[in-house]
Amino acid sequence: MTATLHFRWLGVAGIELTVEDYVLAIDPFFTRPPFWKLLGGGVAADQALASEKVPRCHSILVTHAHYDHLMDAPALAQYTGAQVYGSANACKICRLHRLPEGQVHVITAGDRLSLGPFSVAVMPASHMRMPMERLVNGRLPPDLRPPLRLRDYRMDACFSFLIEAQDCRLLVGNQPQPAEVLFIIPLRPRKEIWALLEAVKPRLLIPIHWENFFSPLSKPIRPMLQPPWQPPFGLRRLNLEAFQKEIERDFPGARTLMPQIFQSYDLMDLLH
Repeated sequence: MTATLHFRWLGVAGIELTVEDYVLAIDPFFTRPPFWKLLGGGVAADQALASEKVPRCHSILVTHAHYDHLMDAPALAQYTGAQVYGSANACKICRLHRLPEGQVHVITAGDRLSLGPFSVAVMPASHMRMPMERLVNGRLPPDLRPPLRLRDYRMDACFSFLIEAQDCRLLVGNQPQPAEVLFIIPLRPRKEIWALLEAVKPRLLIPIHWENFFSPLSKPIRPMLQPPWQPPFGLRRLNLEAFQKEIERDFPGARTLMPQIFQSYDLMDLLH
């Protein structure tokens, strides 16, 4: 009997993939500090919440070291024993949270990882432009001690992951590679998204990282504000329904799944 490939959206950019009993998590993030915490003050990860949402995990991939992608990874690794793979900054932050050296692995673009039933190609990615980039990118501040401030989570490298399992290719990130499943961020400029779709030619498109992640999981999920410098200009919330209709119009061969948070989906069923 062929093993299934299951997917759960963990909120924000968080992805969980499972084949049989092997669990791979990407950018797990549950703590979701309020907006005002960007101004300063240390914030500890909510380990109880993380353990409730992902009770088992074998490996964790981190696309980059910003807090909304990395913050909960050390806590998740501590209680599950999962191996963590990320940039030098991401791994240093994990070690600051007392993960042992043997549990933390620095990766670079061009690496290939064999993680149980998953084969992973590590590729470069580009991050969206954002305000005050100099405060959240570059070298880590010296003498860091947990709990870290949100701006202490600085990006040094950004990765895409091409993941293969069960004869299925899944692309996380924006490095154009053919794949059956593409996880996409709707907040990116339409021109960029359309070019990626043309190159990847996915059969299944899954939007992620679209909701207001300053709001706790105890409250209803709402789309975040569209960057005001993107057309049509001005402050407005991301319109996911319009995004899905545009995809269906211009790429009729691609099905769009708007996942419910923490709901499990059989990707093999969705692809057939």
